[in-house]
Amino acid sequence: MDKIKQQQKPFVDALEEYCRLQMIPFHTPGHKGGRQASAYQRTLFGEALRRDLGLMYALDNLFQPVGPLQEAMALAADLYGAGKSFFSVNGTTACNEAMIMAVCHEGEEIIIPREAHRSVLGGIVLSGAMPVYLPSRFASEEQVSLGPTPAAVMRTIQAHPRAKAVLLTYPTYEGIAIDLAPMIHYAHERGLYVLVDEAHGAHLPFHPDLPASALACGADCAAQSTHKLTGSLTQTSMLHCRADFPRLTQVTAAMSFVQSTSPNYWLLASLDSARHQLATAGPALIGKAVQLARQVRSEINGIQGLHSFGREILQYEGLSGLDETKICIDFSGVGLSGGEAEKQLRAQGIEVELTAGNHVLALLTMGDDEHTAAALVQACRRIAEKPGGQPTAVYRELPLPVPVVVQTPRQAWRGTKERVPLKKAVGRIVGETITFYPPGIPVIAPGERLTGECVRYIQEKMNRQYVPNGASDITLQTILAVKE
Repeated sequence: MDKIKQQQKPFVDALEEYCRLQMIPFHTPGHKGGRQASAYQRTLFGEALRRDLGLMYALDNLFQPVGPLQEAMALAADLYGAGKSFFSVNGTTACNEAMIMAVCHEGEEIIIPREAHRSVLGGIVLSGAMPVYLPSRFASEEQVSLGPTPAAVMRTIQAHPRAKAVLLTYPTYEGIAIDLAPMIHYAHERGLYVLVDEAHGAHLPFHPDLPASALACGADCAAQSTHKLTGSLTQTSMLHCRADFPRLTQVTAAMSFVQSTSPNYWLLASLDSARHQLATAGPALIGKAVQLARQVRSEINGIQGLHSFGREILQYEGLSGLDETKICIDFSGVGLSGGEAEKQLRAQGIEVELTAGNHVLALLTMGDDEHTAAALVQACRRIAEKPGGQPTAVYRELPLPVPVVVQTPRQAWRGTKERVPLKKAVGRIVGETITFYPPGIPVIAPGERLTGECVRYIQEKMNRQYVPNGASDITLQTILAVKE
């Protein structure tokens, strides 16, 4: 990393310099620098509305950068050890879609984990590829998915010699890191590209106790949600490609395909600013988050009836590390499901990331401090000490159903479909993606055969009042099936 160059903020500085010119705009957006923005927007954003610009050639073009944006993305690549980095204003969804489109053609196989995010399925639909699922592993005690082992990845590659690529999720939503390096090494030996959905890993390089980054493990491409755990604005992400990656031209074209042609320059500037913050203060900021998380986990584990697993999760085979800033809090010891615990936490002003089974997931980031950490612990303590809080029910999270792939997702997505009652659709090929969000992992995707296991999973989730995402019938009384 070039420490001197990392002090620069080329796109932030270019945006600010442009605003100082006070040009009279005869271009989009229509509010003209905030002159006719709504009262709500003026109150909310104020002077920032002058920076709400998109596709300003006077500044640079995201899709053909030659100036400050090119410099900003080069600095991001330097920071993360990439050969080339891309900015995304359409989140990691766009990055996942682009890297799949760049390496897979119609009908080619791509090996993916059962726990792949729905955006991975979107990329597969766009590319026309055929998914090959890795076997799922589920830790029943902790109620979390563990991801595949190196042996499972190797066996799957051997069984599919014509596969073009492997896409892996690293780390999981709960911060669990699979043993990525040997998987990548073997895949490369067999001539496969290795893509990594590293949505929850933009902070990993900045503390030695966190799992190694995907690029450090040898990945060809890694998609990161810069906004999730570091400092950029929501929906901004980066896609990093290793040096000498042979499909860079295709990645560049795909990134322009999946992003808005009017990228917001305010969002792009937030990526440049977040990169600068990480380069200059990342180790201190992420180090503080790690220490706070350790403190919170220790205090929660000292509360009777509550538990948050830590590095003991690494006793399971095929894991290489744990992001300790992800805190799963199990409320089964006080008789609460994750959903019930979430409601009680919200009543105390605490909003968590997700719920599953008997636990909630809380994220400790560089935006937290002793005050927010203490508020979380205190809210958990009040719930645990509530009179009558005795273990009465255990709402174990369900393992994901085993997918049965019949067609490519693209074939099913484009095929003629009909609406069928869910219970009567067993055995039919499904034409839509059903997820419960977060974490956004599909229960079933287009081109897969609906099984009784899938129906039971969906019904159990609905009984627990989880809200489906992607379903055309939000009640899930019916489902779209490919017409026979």
